[in-house]
Amino acid sequence: MVSLESGGRAAGLSLCSETAFPTVTVPMDTLNLAIVDIVSEGLSLSCTASGPQLGLDGPEEKFEGPLTIHLELVQQDGPIAVTGTLEGTAIRQCVRCLTDFSDPLVVSLYAEFVRQPDEITKPSADQGRRSLRRAAQPVEPVEEAEEEDEVYLYQGDHLDLAPMVREQVILAAPMQPLCREDCLGLCPQCGQNLNDRRCACPPVPGPSPFRVLRGRQLKDGNA
Repeated sequence: MVSLESGGRAAGLSLCSETAFPTVTVPMDTLNLAIVDIVSEGLSLSCTASGPQLGLDGPEEKFEGPLTIHLELVQQDGPIAVTGTLEGTAIRQCVRCLTDFSDPLVVSLYAEFVRQPDEITKPSADQGRRSLRRAAQPVEPVEEAEEEDEVYLYQGDHLDLAPMVREQVILAAPMQPLCREDCLGLCPQCGQNLNDRRCACPPVPGPSPFRVLRGRQLKDGNA
């Protein structure tokens, strides 16, 4: 279990499963793990972090209290599969009444981390000619992976999970957040929040199909 404490200190990362795993130390503001700590049985970890610690500090990225993260990491034949959940409470603004409200947040996390290939060396003249001949041959189109957006590249001997967590939290945010499904919104005349109380403004008449037809007739020059 990862324990993230307040302040700028590093936190101890206790790796727990059916067998005893060693304890490693990670920086306070990142989920940065050493690849060697992912043993063959896998690695299970939990942590709490604030939004700014994950890079979620935009004007629309506000949270009530810490975010709880549970992750399972498995490495088999190269790629590292990461699954888990993030839970917390987001503070969102309703698109109808413009008030802030608390929104329970549960995000399912899934990603595959693939080691980024080393820099390709400059081809020789013979290799260049062979490449040109291959390029002249018709190539069958390659279908893109269905989960291409869930594949992340990493370098070195550490795995930084914070960017993946941040991205998936952003993608899970609703496009049109509502404080409730039957939100009445604001009065278009006086701006009163109709969820709190009714105002004295007369109801706004809806569009009349006869008015639209009459407008088209006048536009065409027919009285």
